Amino acid sequence: MKKIIYFFIPFIVTFLTANNNNFDTKLTKEELSFLKNNKILKVCIDPNWMPFEKNLNGKHIGMTADYLKLIENKLQIKIEMIPTKTWLESLNFGKEKKCDIFSLVMETPERKKFLNFTKAYLEIPLVLATKTNELFIDDITKVNRSMGIVKGYAYAEILKEAYPNLNLIYVKDIKEGLKKVNEEELFGFIGTLSTVGYHIQKEYIGHLKIVGKFDQKWNLGIGVRKDYPLLLSILNKAIKDINYEDHQNILNKWLSIKYEKISYKYLVEVIIIFFVVLTSILFINRKLKNEIEKRKKVENYLNRVIKGAKLGIWTWYVKENTNIINERWAEIIGYTKEEIKDKNQFSFILKEDLKIVEQAIDNHIRGKKDYEACFRMRAKDGSIKWILSNGSIVKKDKNGNPLIMAGIHQDITENKTLELELKNQNEFIIQQSRQAAMGEMLENIAHQWRQPLSIITTSASGVKIKSELSDLSQEQLFEFMDQILTSGMYLSQTIEDFRNFFKRDKNPTTVDTYEIINKSLQFLKSKIINREIVIVQDIKIDTIFVYENELIQALINIFTNAIDALEKIEEKRFIFIVIKDIKDNYILKIKDNAKGIDSKVLPRVFDPYFTTKHQSQGTGIGLYMTKEIIEKHFLGKIEVLNEDFIYNNVQYTGACFKIKIPKNG
Repeated sequence: MKKIIYFFIPFIVTFLTANNNNFDTKLTKEELSFLKNNKILKVCIDPNWMPFEKNLNGKHIGMTADYLKLIENKLQIKIEMIPTKTWLESLNFGKEKKCDIFSLVMETPERKKFLNFTKAYLEIPLVLATKTNELFIDDITKVNRSMGIVKGYAYAEILKEAYPNLNLIYVKDIKEGLKKVNEEELFGFIGTLSTVGYHIQKEYIGHLKIVGKFDQKWNLGIGVRKDYPLLLSILNKAIKDINYEDHQNILNKWLSIKYEKISYKYLVEVIIIFFVVLTSILFINRKLKNEIEKRKKVENYLNRVIKGAKLGIWTWYVKENTNIINERWAEIIGYTKEEIKDKNQFSFILKEDLKIVEQAIDNHIRGKKDYEACFRMRAKDGSIKWILSNGSIVKKDKNGNPLIMAGIHQDITENKTLELELKNQNEFIIQQSRQAAMGEMLENIAHQWRQPLSIITTSASGVKIKSELSDLSQEQLFEFMDQILTSGMYLSQTIEDFRNFFKRDKNPTTVDTYEIINKSLQFLKSKIINREIVIVQDIKIDTIFVYENELIQALINIFTNAIDALEKIEEKRFIFIVIKDIKDNYILKIKDNAKGIDSKVLPRVFDPYFTTKHQSQGTGIGLYMTKEIIEKHFLGKIEVLNEDFIYNNVQYTGACFKIKIPKNG
């Protein structure tokens, strides 16, 4: 029992049948005379086009070889193959009349210049082969990805002309084309169903598959030298004389797999295995159907979510540098999808922002972080749109290089506008904070200036009185002058400290830890002395790397808050300062013994304009500015809590501000 299993869709073959045992009677005298004078015909073939034909060590094999043998027998002549290395070389030989015929060729305008064409004896569908992980493609003509095609093939010229948008890449032959697809250098390869199926079965089972076909079919016949019109007539008659059985035998020989007879003693086992396999296939098919239905539901839900969220979707084919986008992507910048389908989407990004996108992509490719970029795009009406783009690599080649990236676009123009407004408001708050700080500094300077100004006034008056009474010795004069100079230098230093405090630090510097604390306390010295506050320092590191003036401003705000709170208690007053480092962070703790902060107030102490003081005593932006400095300028963290602690065997309660600043900040 023989069983013939076809492994691809059967070819639609033009079977023109006629039955006459004496073929010579069908030829004219002129045609018979031509054959008598041309006993040998030279044929050019495609040297690597199985199962149609191949030059195997100088021997012509394949379907066309079998057809030519039939024609040889009918015409009683010999057909010799002219060896060539490529199909292009065969075509060039035809132009130079080194070949009388081509075994299998399609008519094109270019070839009509040097060839005539017989009626087609094969009609073959064109298909697209890709990697097995690709989905079936309904319409190949809409695929905008690289597809290989053999240079010189007629259907390559036809497809180029019919579908100019196809990204066709020429290859030497089918082997090279399929190899490049397998190695992901090309998305797919276009060829005939028989040749592509033949090579996949032989070399790429489990790696490549056919995912779609063109509507066009390739009509193939024999090409004949232009100056041999009688030969064209003869070959047409010979093709017409090939009967159905001969056609079928050739097809069965090259396009089927034959199995030998099975011993009947294994028939029961074979039937059981058959039903087990059939049951498994039915079960898998049902499971796959359910999975497909679930996937469709998920895809529909996802599409609704994307549409509702107004997200622009993009897919970037890296090697081809082409993008596929959805309608929303185009709408964000005021276009329709059709209007920009042929444009490079990167061209809409502002030039000064392109580096941001390129850097983000580069970081993602190198595995540093997920792709995310915020940039500006020029809309159709000339306006600027702010875009937040997220995505990731979804496919790589065997070397790990990205082939496809996909992601989303969000229009964040409104958010950016609000952000800029908030930034302007923050700058206003900062200005208010500095003005408030300046007022407090002026008050503190006034306190600190009273004593040295009093000394200067007293010394100057003493000099004047004693001079008028002629009772001023040189020693007394020098003493008065020294007091005046010392007090003047103190005043000058106070002004210098005040001036430096309001300078904006451009870069962080390494500063002495004790010095930065002393500078912060210096501005509050008179308040600390007047309220009899004891400063307890526990500093475990000598230097820190920070923006000096900004940290001083943050510390002054915390110290001021503690001093104001301590004013309300009658017992001993303390401010404790701890500075240390833990791993990659500086840790600063500032606490007092002022009974702590009301639990209702505690969560709001860092809010802008929040204060428990009278309007005339505070603006409520000091601690807010401290949080801004620590968390946005230093990229650190600040928190406040009430803490119970023991100092000199006495238990206290107070507010504790904890600051963490990264060392590399």
